Amino acid sequence: MHLLYSPRSEGHPVEYLLSRIRGRRARLIRSWSPLIFDMPPQDYLSSPSYQGFVRERTIEGVWRDLLREYRWVYDQMDGRLREIFRPFFAYAELRTMFMGLRYLEGGKKEMLEDTLDASMLSMEFKAAFRTSEDAAAAVAKVGRRLAELSGDFKGLSDAFKAGGLRSVEQMLTNTYLASVLRTSLHPVMRMFFRRVIDSRNILGLYNSLRLKKKDPSVFIAGGSVSVERLRDLLRKEENNAVNALIKRVAGAAATALDVTGVETALYRGTTRHLRKEGKDPLGVGLILDYLWRCSIEITNLSVLLSGKDLEREAVAAELVQ
Repeated sequence: MHLLYSPRSEGHPVEYLLSRIRGRRARLIRSWSPLIFDMPPQDYLSSPSYQGFVRERTIEGVWRDLLREYRWVYDQMDGRLREIFRPFFAYAELRTMFMGLRYLEGGKKEMLEDTLDASMLSMEFKAAFRTSEDAAAAVAKVGRRLAELSGDFKGLSDAFKAGGLRSVEQMLTNTYLASVLRTSLHPVMRMFFRRVIDSRNILGLYNSLRLKKKDPSVFIAGGSVSVERLRDLLRKEENNAVNALIKRVAGAAATALDVTGVETALYRGTTRHLRKEGKDPLGVGLILDYLWRCSIEITNLSVLLSGKDLEREAVAAELVQ
């Protein structure tokens, strides 16, 4: 039982893959101004100016394009790189699971199938979705398969009964992030996941303070800010501490202390960190930098596609640049 599928090929030499990655990275969107102010994103993506990997023109479609790009990179890797990056791709595929559950909940079987076709989930996990009539059945089947991988994932159906899909997503994400740091990770990958945990913890602290909901269970162990410190700030209702933590983790304070401002500041901090890692032309950091930039490109495109009727300056503030 595996979460991800096993590619049939043995991949390519590392030097070949790095060369391809550098070429593909150069085609990513560098300036977002034309898409914000000059033309709709669909028109820009169809123009000669865009040479990247996105082919679809809907929010759901561009996320499927990200899955296909990740799958292409995974297929090109040799065995050593696949072992290093498997935790990253498994984390990315959690979103596939969340999308699949929401499609089942909404009766969108066709969209579920399109997403599964693009994903790197193993046949066993895809079957858990394809043979389920509704979200509850899929949660039960996915939960059983995850529990076979690790006992940490037991209780997914209980989470669904208690709080619906939102609770399932929180439990699955938090459990995965806490457990992945207990495995043997490449140093670059370990630092990445620590930053992911920091980001989720700071956002969790901000939301808990904003909603006046003191739930210390939202915090995940393993980040650079201890869970004890976060719980103490929550208990004392230290609202001013959020921006200080953002500055410490991301390298710059949030321009606006709201949900969007906090998320954007944390994403930008990770982007700056991975750009530094990506300057090593022969390192794992170059590949991780590319994969992260691909996800940011899709996140920004999603903002633009969903915010076509909003003020342009407001949309610009949400983009990670």
